[in-house]
Amino acid sequence: MLVHRQIFAATLTLLSLSLAMAAPPAVHPATGEPLVITCYRGTPVLDGDLSDWNLDAMTPAVLDDAKQIYTGQTSWTGVADCGGTFYLMWDDKNIYIGAEVKDDKLSMTKSGGDIWNADCIEVFFSTTNAVSGHAEHYQFGFNANNQTYNWCNMDGTSNVVPAYLQIASSKTPGGYTCEVAIEYARMASLKFTAGNTIGFHPCIDDTEATDREVQMTWTGREAHDQSLGFGAMILSDEAAIAAGLSRNPKPANNATGVAIDTSLSWAAGDFAATHDVYLGTTLDDVNNASRANPGSVLVSQGQTATQYTPAAALEYDKVYYWRVDEVNASPDNTIYKGDVWRFKSEAYAYPIASVTAKASGSQMGMGPQNTVNGSGLDEFDQHGTDATTMWTSSNTLPRWIQYEFDKSYKVHELWVWNSNQIIESVVGFGAKDVTIEYSEDGVTWTTLEGPHEFARASGTPTYTANTIVSFGDVTAKFVKLTINSNWGGLAAQAGLAEVRFFYVPVKAHVPTPEDAAVEVALDSQLNWRPGREATSHKVYFGTDLAAVVAGTAPSSTVTGHTYTPPAMTFGTKYYWKVDEIGAAGTYAGDVWSFTALEFAPIEDFEGYTDEEGSRIYEAWVDGMTDGLSGSTVGYMTAPFAERAIIHGGKQSMPLAYDNTKAPFFSETSTEFESVQNWTVSGASELCVWTRGYPAVTTTAVTETGGKMSLTGSGADIWNNSDEFTYAYKTLTGDGSLIARVTSIGPGTQTWAKGGVMIRDSINGGSTHAMMVMTANTDGAAGNGASFQYRAAANGASANTDSSVLVKVPYWVKIERSGGTFTGFTSADGKAWSQVGTTVIEMTDPVLIGIAVTSHAAGESRTFQFESITATGNVSGAWQGAVVNAAQYNDAAPMYLTVTDSAGKSAT
Repeated sequence: MLVHRQIFAATLTLLSLSLAMAAPPAVHPATGEPLVITCYRGTPVLDGDLSDWNLDAMTPAVLDDAKQIYTGQTSWTGVADCGGTFYLMWDDKNIYIGAEVKDDKLSMTKSGGDIWNADCIEVFFSTTNAVSGHAEHYQFGFNANNQTYNWCNMDGTSNVVPAYLQIASSKTPGGYTCEVAIEYARMASLKFTAGNTIGFHPCIDDTEATDREVQMTWTGREAHDQSLGFGAMILSDEAAIAAGLSRNPKPANNATGVAIDTSLSWAAGDFAATHDVYLGTTLDDVNNASRANPGSVLVSQGQTATQYTPAAALEYDKVYYWRVDEVNASPDNTIYKGDVWRFKSEAYAYPIASVTAKASGSQMGMGPQNTVNGSGLDEFDQHGTDATTMWTSSNTLPRWIQYEFDKSYKVHELWVWNSNQIIESVVGFGAKDVTIEYSEDGVTWTTLEGPHEFARASGTPTYTANTIVSFGDVTAKFVKLTINSNWGGLAAQAGLAEVRFFYVPVKAHVPTPEDAAVEVALDSQLNWRPGREATSHKVYFGTDLAAVVAGTAPSSTVTGHTYTPPAMTFGTKYYWKVDEIGAAGTYAGDVWSFTALEFAPIEDFEGYTDEEGSRIYEAWVDGMTDGLSGSTVGYMTAPFAERAIIHGGKQSMPLAYDNTKAPFFSETSTEFESVQNWTVSGASELCVWTRGYPAVTTTAVTETGGKMSLTGSGADIWNNSDEFTYAYKTLTGDGSLIARVTSIGPGTQTWAKGGVMIRDSINGGSTHAMMVMTANTDGAAGNGASFQYRAAANGASANTDSSVLVKVPYWVKIERSGGTFTGFTSADGKAWSQVGTTVIEMTDPVLIGIAVTSHAAGESRTFQFESITATGNVSGAWQGAVVNAAQYNDAAPMYLTVTDSAGKSAT
């Protein structure tokens, strides 16, 4: 029976209605709060010390409640005995786990796969929040002795010590700290991208002597079998930063190639009223300066804007440091000193990337292309001594090497790494006196004014370029070096290790949006890096590629290097180019393109908070507020918005609906503060993204003369949520159901079970009581019969097994009297033995029927029943349901209505 349904509205956009199934995170077993943890960006030092984690800016996963103990409830003496907090960070390679564990007695005598039987931490990651078996997640273990293990791996090798898991631990007075890095590419089934949500479940194993006595888990349930869900880990693209500090610098920290006319911007701290900006070229100056001692680096004090433009252009190729202090409003005017950020401005000249080489001759394996392919250079531009990574000429004179670029450039300078063989100091192959010529066509040559002497190489593996030749920004496509002498003066051969040419950009370059960008905002401004000689810029823009190429597309001439296009249309591809105009003439630009985004958000639900006046249910009016329908927006306690089930962004709107009573519909509505035009930019459709719980899968069931054959699969009817097949009717008031189980059918699991059940609803986590026969004859599985029940929705299961060994054929009975449920068994259907009883609160009507589970997901098992007899107010035809989710929705149509300012509406 379904009386409560849920959908999550994520984004309302200009652009088909989509309904998908949701898998919400598990909830805290004591508070009922969703278990959600944010994984921030960051790269800590693995040293067993979390002082560099900025823990004050993080909300951890906390294990500290008695209801989080899965095993060892009676031996747990409190948090000091076993408890802990887990923090998460991630970067481009690893996910990092910082765990602070309380444990009053350390015992780590186990190794390998047995470390869970000692003091140990286990963490689980999953693609889904409804794990039913060991093969549906990744499981790692580690402890204070830096031992590690991988028990479960969805798509790789398990039961090993993983080389891709690094750990550093430290023992503390009250327990231990573990700092772990796991290469997440090894968890290939998981999608580690910003904004994605991944199932996460941390556990602590505690041993006082030789074997595990306590297991404490985030959900309070068994570590593997999480059919009701793991917690949710949300991968954030933000760093963990204290609330009062400035953040998200632009340019990004450690950015390179920053334009010399850039503006600096940042996101404000939570309490900031104004901002103090420091900028300089010395780290200590920027870090140590203050209002009291500003030096020359306090460039703006008390500004309200979160952007600062330097008064003059930055220097080329210079490292800058900057920081933003956030200042509170009166009366306290607290100053939060910001982090120091760093960037490097763009170089005046750029390396020419595409260069080919030929020469008068060369020694075998020492060809001229070695001088432009970087083969002997390391990441620090140091050249090694291996001769096969250099060019050495033949004995033929004259000795020359010629370079050709992919096009003509304004050549600024040439860097030279001379021949650097280990015997250079003795033989002297390196070029010394060199004639340099350049050409635009390879036919007519001009000699670069000299003389030019190339410095001798060191013959060591740390050799860096030690000759720079200025070309004076001449235009060339070809450069020829003729080596008139070498440093040894004896050998006929000469050579070079590496050269690098630099050019001055005279064409427009570095477009924004970048070339071939997609989903570009309709109000985007175009920007580019101007050519060094440009005094104005002619911008061609349109949807016709040929017209832009030919220069016949609409154009505008601007003096700055920005351009605002005319109104753009959703999903349209645009082309543009910029011709640079200067004293020396016009330099035609390359053609770039981008595609406008296909939709724009109208309501993304991101702006709502838990504060009075900005709560989601205050903007979206529901039936709980106006009493006009069966809807409820948001959760009953903060956070009121959904933080785990999201469609991009950080939150969505939960909408519960109950159409079982008048007025038999559920509705929520909002009114925008100002009139909006949703037909602009070619918009033609309105879309709302939603996720809902699934509709239950039905199955046909038939009873003939009190006999029924019922086939079921599923992991189990146990723990916090069930997987089974249910044939049921409805019961009002007291009543009972009797059946004789005649066959348990073939299958692999002894805890496969079938019998009679009374249940509150078909949701997997529903309260219930049942009397079942198991697929067992040796006493291992409940002695062949078990009374099992769940007293609280989504809570743990409990059981009382048969005191004697029984086997089919056998009779089972479930009986309800008020709130008391009792299970019986009988050999003949006359003399009944009580197996168990419990008290459960259920609201009429309830469900009563036959239940079967195979105890193995994907495996079907058929039980045979006869003499099915009910007492009490049992009504309705037999219905069949395949239960395999914690909660279900009734299938129902969903409508979206829009009303304009004139009162006209469309649905």
